[in-house]
Amino acid sequence: MRGLRRCRRARVAAMNSRLTRDVFRDPLVQDEVPYGVLAPDGHGGALPLIVVLHGANSSSDFLAMLQPIAEALWADGTLSPSLIACASTPTAGGFYIDRPGNAWESLIATAFPRLLEKEHGADPDRVALMGASMGGYGALKIAFADPARWLAVAAVAPALLPAPAPEDLRPRNTLDVLGRLGREMAAEGDGYAANSVLHRLRGNADAVRAAGLPILLRCGDQDVFALHDGSEQLHRALWDLDIGHDYHLVHGGDHLGPEAVASQRAALAFVGAAQRRAAGEDRTDADRELEAAWRDWAAAGRQGAPPRLDAFGVSAPTAVRAMLAPELAEASRRDPTTARRYGILPRG
Repeated sequence: MRGLRRCRRARVAAMNSRLTRDVFRDPLVQDEVPYGVLAPDGHGGALPLIVVLHGANSSSDFLAMLQPIAEALWADGTLSPSLIACASTPTAGGFYIDRPGNAWESLIATAFPRLLEKEHGADPDRVALMGASMGGYGALKIAFADPARWLAVAAVAPALLPAPAPEDLRPRNTLDVLGRLGREMAAEGDGYAANSVLHRLRGNADAVRAAGLPILLRCGDQDVFALHDGSEQLHRALWDLDIGHDYHLVHGGDHLGPEAVASQRAALAFVGAAQRRAAGEDRTDADRELEAAWRDWAAAGRQGAPPRLDAFGVSAPTAVRAMLAPELAEASRRDPTTARRYGILPRG
């Protein structure tokens, strides 16, 4: 372990990253809020922001675990230079739920990003959310409330309770702090449904779909807290609502262990891809010209030789749709579900 610590310190110095810690106060909550900000050195101007929501029994110190992962992704260009920030919520009792005098969801959704914009130069137009376990629950709940506001949301082993009401929960889904989560969700405001990610998604599905919010769900299929149950339920709801998303059900993955590290890398890489798309860096000018050529060829009645097909380039999907345009049109005429992203699957 001592050797591992020495390696980490050497790597941090070589990557020129910095992890700073501070505190702030806000009327939304009663107590002082510790927070941390991780950033690469040497980058000026407003940087995109990744707000990390930590899990239960954790804190903003979670950023120390993310530091070597972020450094590697910054180094190879997978992740854009960014501010990665995390605020500490109460060890027990935060749950990213708004209560009178302690509005933790609102603090993370509004006050914390404003602070990071003002004090650390975060770009308010490029803010992503990611969280693990209880933090994944909070990240999804916040993202689905105002989907057009966020660049992406990545939820790792999110604490999603797969029942319409707390009394319907099975013992497998209420281990440890999850039982308290169900009670806390039902105790405040409009009750359980108002604090349910699934209810919030269904109530705001049109806005989530229209925003095109990039969504990542990832969970191991041997999660000791059975959080893969809620992840699978949310995946099926997103499918049925025709809302695009990435879904990773990891064979043999558990809540902690190697999957806990791999999932954080995957979440940051997912956010990095969303950053590149938003900045128009996901394709070259040549890619755009080739896509335009295929669209023009289709619009002109598919006459003459088609443009060059780059089967493994980003223009390939546009090319295939141009080639299949007549068949797609006929399928749409006969089957309106052709226009959906996901099909209507038979039950049973």
